[in-house]
Amino acid sequence: MKFILNKTSGINGIEKVSLEKIIQTFSVPENIEINIDKSNILDIELKYEDINLAIFYVINFINSEITKNYITVHFVIKKLYLDENIFIEENEEIKKILPKIIKYLKNNNKSTEYNIERRRKSGIYYFDNEGIAIFYQKEFNKKIVEKIDISLPYEDSLNILDIGKILNIEILKQIL
Repeated sequence: MKFILNKTSGINGIEKVSLEKIIQTFSVPENIEINIDKSNILDIELKYEDINLAIFYVINFINSEITKNYITVHFVIKKLYLDENIFIEENEEIKKILPKIIKYLKNNNKSTEYNIERRRKSGIYYFDNEGIAIFYQKEFNKKIVEKIDISLPYEDSLNILDIGKILNIEILKQIL
């Protein structure tokens, strides 16, 4: 399957946080992992191993005066098409993909500025208000793409009660 970056945000026509649209587009995944951490975050990982796609549907249950509950979605893919012919993929050098991403952003009237989070032997390039994240590992004196993460803007006014029903997971029906 070909994963194409939308002009706004997301991939393959999915522009908003919608589990129903994800299932319509990619079907019910073969493998689903559910994690709840101590900071009240429910992480549902939908694994589509046959098409090299992982989707992280993240629900933050922190409800305070400062922060409300919110949901976000991350698509982790190995190869991303910026248009029908131009793509970036894992194991490419960062210096080869940067011009492609900047050209894509310019062509779609988006800011070409990016941030870099550096670590000793790795890092992350963030583009388009962190909607595009390119993770890299340093190998000798080269930066090699390790992971491509496309995220949708978070939403805080979603009905999460149907998630268990949509995925047909009994425990989620009880939790939510």
